[in-house]
Amino acid sequence: MMKPMNEIRRAWPALLAALGLLAPALGQAQPTFARTMQFWKDPEFINKFMASYGVKSEVEPRIDADQKELFDELIAQIQTDPNQAITMLIKAITPESSAALDFTLANLYVQATNYSRAVVHYRLAIKKFPDFQRAHMNLGVVLIQLNRHAEAQKELVRTLELGGEDGNIYGLIGYCHLIGEKYLSAEAAYRKAILFSPDKLDWKLGIAQCQLQQQKYGECVTLFGELIQKDPDNADYWLHQANAYLGLAESLKAATNYEVVRRMGKADAKVLNQLGDIYINEGTYDLAFEAYRDAAAADKNNEVAPPIRAADILISVGEFDRGNSLLTQIRTIQKNQFKEADRLKILQLEARVQLAKGEEAKAIKTLEQIVDRDPLDGESLLLLADYYGRNDDVEKAELFFQRAEQLDDFEVRAKVTHAQFLVHHSQYAKAVPLLKSAQAKRPRDSVQRYLDQVVKLARLAKG
Repeated sequence: MMKPMNEIRRAWPALLAALGLLAPALGQAQPTFARTMQFWKDPEFINKFMASYGVKSEVEPRIDADQKELFDELIAQIQTDPNQAITMLIKAITPESSAALDFTLANLYVQATNYSRAVVHYRLAIKKFPDFQRAHMNLGVVLIQLNRHAEAQKELVRTLELGGEDGNIYGLIGYCHLIGEKYLSAEAAYRKAILFSPDKLDWKLGIAQCQLQQQKYGECVTLFGELIQKDPDNADYWLHQANAYLGLAESLKAATNYEVVRRMGKADAKVLNQLGDIYINEGTYDLAFEAYRDAAAADKNNEVAPPIRAADILISVGEFDRGNSLLTQIRTIQKNQFKEADRLKILQLEARVQLAKGEEAKAIKTLEQIVDRDPLDGESLLLLADYYGRNDDVEKAELFFQRAEQLDDFEVRAKVTHAQFLVHHSQYAKAVPLLKSAQAKRPRDSVQRYLDQVVKLARLAKG
């Protein structure tokens, strides 16, 4: 006589206990949302995955008495030698045997982390019993583990169609949509999941991720505000809310969040550099310097590019002493060992500080060494052109301007500054074509107004 599977329901917890070992790698899908897939550690989810809840007979295959005896033997065998249990099932499975055997074998393959074989046997179970609800669900979960999200979504949707409406299923469907960059659909699925589990963090983080991708920054600020109230020591919540504030162009509020994380001792170099940039834009250069300095010290990888960039910014806004202090810190951290390009950039920045402090002879010597070693350093070429132009060495100034104009990244800037140099020397007619060429490549209203004035001056000079 055939018996429904719920008669051996007591066997399932022992049989599937190892399924809790599934999928730690799923957390890598969205590194900025470290908890998005933490439902794997949720006892409720594991219990449902292990089928320790009641089974619906209309969506579960039946087993006969002989197969029940096999299951009774398997329970003890699984606990002592799962591989032997797999062998026993392989021998027992036939085209006519219950889909429950294929399903159990698939679960054992999951326990052994042989996910590809698990997929094969879940599909065989479904082929024998198309409405096998838990086989569809488990197959969907394992397909997620294998990063086959489109296939997984179909199986999970089928689980819903078979009456398996559950917050975890909706949440998994939301995750599949999220990976597929279908953010509106993902958010809708996550919201369904929230109806079943209103306090479940994973689904709230999923919604937040969708909102960020859809630029719903206001909603995201509110959501993370609620999470912060519940767990104010979670630095990730403060950082994600800061990103949303930046999306709303509320940089000072973002800075406040970054400062909170900083005081927690959890601000890494990236956060501190972002904080420094905000302070630069706000004109609070002392705070910017402190953030950049702390970023350089906090960088465990001792990357040289971010602090060089920070020093460049400080020098560009006239904070020469602070910029130079950061350069000294960089040299100390790197023990004066640099790649050639970085070494030359640092020398260039130091030369700019020297020029600002009136140490021109020293600066020019350094800059000429730089362009000898790197003829494509447009910044140094323009600094040299400016120096010689201010010191009435027209021939050298023209030479360095023309060299800079040959570089794509500096062409427009070099032509405009060259034209300004010529205008300063009353050579209006020579300045006009340089300005026209610069406008043709990168039109700007300010340059056009200047060009119009220079054209008038050229006409007047011609008489």
